[in-house]
Amino acid sequence: MIRTIILTTFFVISLNSCSSLRINKTINKEVTIEIENFIKKFSGKYYITVSFGEPFGDIGANLELNYENSTIKSVLSYFDGDKYIPVEINSTELYDGTIFINLEDQEVGNVEMEVYFDDQNSISGFYAGQFKFIGKRIN
Repeated sequence: MIRTIILTTFFVISLNSCSSLRINKTINKEVTIEIENFIKKFSGKYYITVSFGEPFGDIGANLELNYENSTIKSVLSYFDGDKYIPVEINSTELYDGTIFINLEDQEVGNVEMEVYFDDQNSISGFYAGQFKFIGKRIN
């Protein structure tokens, strides 16, 4: 129990201290054709595996990225061993070729995911700035 409290406190402190260092840039209505094509190229459904390390291990999740009305949208759900649990997404932004997803983690609160596009069928990134994940396109 104490370990969980310490880990949770560490995550919240690290997220709050790092989030102010990143410059936010969102997609607006004047999206260039090049950026629009980039986003459409990587839109789709992905299965990701987040490596949390011991004692938690790996957790599987589904991530869907969509581009609608000049806006990037994301949908995320993780597998709890029984069923997929939806995750509340606060925002999804593109900055310098990377997707940043701000979401509500039930354990630690506000968390950010960084999604990098390795190729047209593979993604990777970080959950909460420190837990690496990899993913493959499933559609």
